[in-house]
Amino acid sequence: MAELSGSVPPYYRDVYDTLCPGQNDKITREVLTQVLLKSGLEKSTLSQIWDCIGCKDGVVTRSVLYKALALVAFAQQGKTVNEKLLENFSGQELPKPQLGSIQEIKSSLSQKNKSPTLLQMDFCQICAVDKIEVLKAPEKKGIFLKHVEYEVKSTRFNSTVLRRYNDFVAFYEMLQMRFPYRMLPKLPPKKVIGADKSFIEARRKSLRRFLTIVCSHPAMYQDPIIRFFLTFSGSEVVHKIKDQFRGCADEFQMSPLSNEAKDLVPADTQMQFASTKDQIKQVTNHVLAMREMATRITDRSKGNAFDFHGFGKELVALGADTAVLSSWATGGNNHLQVLKQTFRGLSGEFNAISEKLVLQATREEEGLVDQLNLLYDLLQAYHDLCDRHERGVLREHHSALRKYGAMKNKRMAATINNSEQGAIDKIESKIVAQENEILTQENRNYYSLHCIHLETQLVHTYLQILGEVVTMLVATQVKGHREMCELWESLTPRVSALLSETSPPTSPRPVSPGGSY
Repeated sequence: MAELSGSVPPYYRDVYDTLCPGQNDKITREVLTQVLLKSGLEKSTLSQIWDCIGCKDGVVTRSVLYKALALVAFAQQGKTVNEKLLENFSGQELPKPQLGSIQEIKSSLSQKNKSPTLLQMDFCQICAVDKIEVLKAPEKKGIFLKHVEYEVKSTRFNSTVLRRYNDFVAFYEMLQMRFPYRMLPKLPPKKVIGADKSFIEARRKSLRRFLTIVCSHPAMYQDPIIRFFLTFSGSEVVHKIKDQFRGCADEFQMSPLSNEAKDLVPADTQMQFASTKDQIKQVTNHVLAMREMATRITDRSKGNAFDFHGFGKELVALGADTAVLSSWATGGNNHLQVLKQTFRGLSGEFNAISEKLVLQATREEEGLVDQLNLLYDLLQAYHDLCDRHERGVLREHHSALRKYGAMKNKRMAATINNSEQGAIDKIESKIVAQENEILTQENRNYYSLHCIHLETQLVHTYLQILGEVVTMLVATQVKGHREMCELWESLTPRVSALLSETSPPTSPRPVSPGGSY
C-alpha cells in the first residue's frame, strides 16, 4: 500500500477530529463512505479509492483516512485513481478535497440515523443555509457591452462572482442532469431583441429566486456544482462548468439509497401522490391569484405616489402664475391671489407624501410580491417535477417492459424454428441485459417516487411563506397608513387656513331663465 509523500493540510486533521472526536472512538467504513459520497464522484471511482487505501477489518485509521482524502482530491482534479498518485506526488502539501465545510460534514453525520423518508430541515433551517444576492453589475466605462453581467453574492461561501445569463443556463443544465428527480425552478426567458430596464430588473429578481431555492435545497446545497457556480472566479464559466461536470453520475447513481428505494416507498404512495398533486394545484391557483392582487396593491401605491407628486406640482405651478387679474374678471374677489400664496409653499409637503408612497410600494413589493413570486416558482417547479415523473420515468419503465416482452417472443420463435444455438444464445444474453435494464428502471421509478415524497414535504415547508406574507401585509399597511396620517395631519392646519382666509363656501344659487344671477 502506497505511503503519503506530502505534508498533510489542516483540513485533513479537522476531518479526522470530526469523525473521531474521542480517543476510544473509531471511524467505520460506513461513516467514511457517507463522507466520501459528498465528493460527487461516481461509485466506480469511489470503489477504486477503497481498493487503494487498504482498509482492513472495516476500521479506518488516521493514515487510511488521509490517503482516502488525498485520492478524492486527485480524482476531483480529473486524475485516474491508482496507488502511484500517492507515490509519485511531488508537491509540498497534499490537495484538499471538495467535501464541504467541517460544519457541513458534522451536519451530514448527524442526519445519519434519521428516517430517510422525512425531510430533516424546517423552513428556518432552509433559509439559514445561504443568503443569495443577485445585483446588476455596473457597466465598465469606455466599453460597449452587448450583454448584462450580474454580481452573485453568497454569504455561505463569502463569495462574489460575476455571471452572465448564459452561465445560469449552463448551471441549470448541469443541475438537470445531476438532479432529475428534484424540483428545479425555471430560468427567466432570454430576450433576443434589446432588453429594457424593466425586463433586466425582472430577470435579475427571477435569477435571485432561482438561486435562493436551489442553493438552499436540502438535497442540492452541498453539491460540488453549486459550490463551483458560487465560487469559481475564472472566465468562460459556460465551458468550465460543462467540462467539469458533464457526464457525472446523477443523484440516483450516487445515492446509497438507490438499491433500496422500493423499501422507502409506502404502499399507498401512488394514491397519496395523485391526491396531493391535485391539492397543491389548488394551492398554486390561490397563490397565483394572491400574487396578482399583491401586484395591483403595489401598482396602486406607485400610481398614488406619481399622482400626488403631480398634484403638488400643479398647485405650485398655479401659485407661480404672475398674471395680473383685472377687477372686471374678479368683481373684487381676491380669493385666487390668497390661494396662490399658500399653493407656492405646498411643494415640500406633497413631495414628502409622494416619497412615502414610493417607500410603501417598495415595502409591498419586497414583502408581498417577491415572496409570493418565490413560492409560485417553487410550486410550479413541483408540478414540472410531477410531469417529468409521469412522462419520463414511467414511460421509460414501460418501454423497457415492452422491449423485454418482444425479446421473449423472439426467443420463443427462434426455439420453435430450431434456430442455431449461437443465435439463441445471443438472444438470451440480450434478454439478461434487458432484465437488468428493467430492474434499473424499476429502481429509478421507486427512487423518483421517494424523491417526490420528500419534495412534497419541502413544498409544505415553504408554505410558511404564506404566513409571512399575511403578517407583512398587515405590518406594511399599518406602518404606511400611520406615516400617511402623520403627513396629512401636519398639512391640515395650512389647508384650514385656506378656508379661513377666504369667505366660507356657499351653495350656488340657481340660474334664472334669463341667464342672470
